Amino acid sequence: MWRQNLSGRLEESTSQKKKTVLLQHQISGLYTCDELPTRILAQSPQSEFTILDVDLNVKKSLSASQDTQTLLRTYCYSRSSCTFLPLQASPQTGAVVVSVEVSKDSTRIRVFCVDNTDEVSELDISTIPIKPDQILDLSCSPSGVMSFLTRDGTWSSYRLEPKDDNSIESINISEPFRLTGLSFKSKASSSEQVTLLSLGSSHVLLSALTDSPAPEIILLLWDLQYSVLLASQSLAIPSTLSQTKDVTVKLTLIPASSSQALLVLSAHTADAGRKSDGTSLRSSVLVVPYMCPATSTIANALGQASSGARWIDQAASSSVIAPSHDPFKMRVLSAMRIAMEKNLPQAANAAFFEWEKRESKAVGEASKNEAGPSQAVLTHNFVRDLLTTVIQPSKPANSPYSSEVVKYLLNHKVVNSSMLNGGLLASLRYKNDWQSIELALEQVIDLSEAEILESLQYVVARHRSNVVPQDDNAMDVDSVTDVPSLPSFLSLCVSYATTPPALRSAIRRSLKEAEDIYAVLRVLENWIKQWSNRDPRLVPSKKDIVKNPHGIFIIKEKEKEGTRDLPSLPNVLSFLQTLLDASFLTLLQHPPAHAVLRRIQAQIEPEIVFTDDMEQLRGPLEMFAKAHMKAVREAGQDKSKKPLGDWRQRRKEAHERAGLSIGLYQLEQLVL
Repeated sequence: MWRQNLSGRLEESTSQKKKTVLLQHQISGLYTCDELPTRILAQSPQSEFTILDVDLNVKKSLSASQDTQTLLRTYCYSRSSCTFLPLQASPQTGAVVVSVEVSKDSTRIRVFCVDNTDEVSELDISTIPIKPDQILDLSCSPSGVMSFLTRDGTWSSYRLEPKDDNSIESINISEPFRLTGLSFKSKASSSEQVTLLSLGSSHVLLSALTDSPAPEIILLLWDLQYSVLLASQSLAIPSTLSQTKDVTVKLTLIPASSSQALLVLSAHTADAGRKSDGTSLRSSVLVVPYMCPATSTIANALGQASSGARWIDQAASSSVIAPSHDPFKMRVLSAMRIAMEKNLPQAANAAFFEWEKRESKAVGEASKNEAGPSQAVLTHNFVRDLLTTVIQPSKPANSPYSSEVVKYLLNHKVVNSSMLNGGLLASLRYKNDWQSIELALEQVIDLSEAEILESLQYVVARHRSNVVPQDDNAMDVDSVTDVPSLPSFLSLCVSYATTPPALRSAIRRSLKEAEDIYAVLRVLENWIKQWSNRDPRLVPSKKDIVKNPHGIFIIKEKEKEGTRDLPSLPNVLSFLQTLLDASFLTLLQHPPAHAVLRRIQAQIEPEIVFTDDMEQLRGPLEMFAKAHMKAVREAGQDKSKKPLGDWRQRRKEAHERAGLSIGLYQLEQLVL
């Protein structure tokens, strides 16, 4: 090693004395860090590390793991730029080293930190479920997003996250997809014709040669969190680089600055010992300027789904399944699939709950100091595979089925509506599992208005078939006893959070017949009648008034208004208004609905008059309400720390506020 003054003369730089040091291992890479400017990190091909100072004195050595055979890639970052490390197990300043190692037939991620005192803190090793011999290239960002590109074109992305104080875990951030139209897939010897470079967050720049008669260099900027292509650019291969049977073009992306990268194009020979044929092998370096968002957001990904269609193999990507990072989860899924194929749903339930009990116990032992019950870790991909295994949407509806696992997942609020093809409620309705459908309306927060109204239409149809008397000569249809009653199911639909525009569209699409709308209207009328028969309570009772910890009288917090038998009046009126907006003309053409509409009007008009009368009390009572709110707010403040100021200043501010206030006024409308 030597030091060189780049601004000095060439003779001075060549006369510098070089320092040498002999290490105990081979060197495959040297790394530096801005937060440790006086340290150099030397690395061996077997993942051995040595920390050196600027005088090449050995400060610390770190041996390789016992099972490590070779090293794939190493990344070195400043501690301040890394956001995926546990706060308690890592220093505030220093260097963070992320190395991807090969151990037997597995790929492992090793992370350790080096502080200013040369102390090394190493985290537990995390495993990636990708075979090492299939990896073509990989990338890593300081935020912990890693991507792996395999030989068949499959691109998988993971995020490193803290699991506890001493370990990290890798979690899939998106579904893997398979690339197409690139040369490395069609030729086994073209593995050097693709390269990856992380640009921060989940943005990755890919460069490769196209699979065409006249290959080109393609640059693709991907956001792997949403699997969308943000930008692309194609370049011609420089004329100085010619491809032959033995010589191909090797591509390498190197970071240069925050807005530029270097693309190195070099000649790559299949036979390293091949003699020169008289032609010199040349290389080219291209500067690639780019503009990339600092973080990955859905706003930047919107509208970009079709831009990458040319480079994604849609048929192959739909069949690519992201393997779980936990081998125990893969084992329990396999056991459940075998049990369901043998029509033994109870055996599948036993396998799952046995795993859940063992996993919860392990989590509890790992977090003994944390309060609260310990639960098994249920990731998104694992829950989706569990639902697909248990419900089996591709099999006939009468195949054996048990809802115990589905109810467990719903009660733990880990189920999303999009986990099953066709929607969650449609899949459960296919299995006639109405108990799980009702539970989903209480626990799942992203159900669409369309699938809710489709289930409601099914319940309304069953309700009408049971209410309408049949002729003696009519066909006897078996009634479905598992379907809930219309008032019970409509109560869940009314209480579910929806948006009026989407709900109107769903009503028009699902409740097309006037008889179906009329049946729903009858139930809503009954609920409004029950609420109108209740006596209004203007003054709270003594049981409703309590003292807070500061001695101020307050009204006891009310429980959620409404029950399963009688939803809250605001929810009922909101659903009724949307229903009338969507289907009022249809109801006008249905004579039996006229009487119901008149009764609803007769019940609502007195409530409107009563509300207008009570609104007149707002002005006289508002000052008392504000005084009470101020007393409650100031009771919790520490008055000793808040200076009151001069009394003259306080009186002046009070007069100014009184002058700005607007008294009671009345707005009159003259209609000619």
